[in-house]
Amino acid sequence: MSEQRVSGRYAKSLIDLAIEQNKLEVINADILAFSSALKANPSLGKMLKSPIVQGDKKFAVIQKVFAASFDKMTMSFIDIVIRKKREYYLPDIAIAFIGQYNEINKITTAKVKTAVAVSDAVIAEVRTFIEQQTGKKVILETAVDADIIGGLVIQMEDKLYDASISGKLRKAKQDLLNTYISK
Repeated sequence: MSEQRVSGRYAKSLIDLAIEQNKLEVINADILAFSSALKANPSLGKMLKSPIVQGDKKFAVIQKVFAASFDKMTMSFIDIVIRKKREYYLPDIAIAFIGQYNEINKITTAKVKTAVAVSDAVIAEVRTFIEQQTGKKVILETAVDADIIGGLVIQMEDKLYDASISGKLRKAKQDLLNTYISK
């Protein structure tokens, strides 16, 4: 079975249980913290995926790091995944959980690139525009890329909106080449 299917099924079961127990927001906060810890500390992910480290040792590490701040349901879920020898999938389960949570709550993420850093007012305006276009709440990631010269590039789900000067220059160049070739 593919990693995505396994991860998706475990994430779905955790979401269903969290909804049933009325703890979806608490479990989501735990999973977000777990995912952030994996990004901040790659050795934690490597330890989870290591076939050399025994499952009980892996859970002991997870308990030491997260037990004080995580809900008992989250810790029990992680324990079950490790006992089933599926700890390799925990990082992917976290990603799948966040994706399913966002889908349930109509949340989408978007990446906005600008040539220079922009003010919070401009970011709020872009967020409002995207929310109006999609009908979803937007989590916005911003980045600065001087190569776009000016304007902005928005990447959201499978769409790319290029309102940058470099994008317009590329388009003008392509139009000129197409005109020259067609004559």
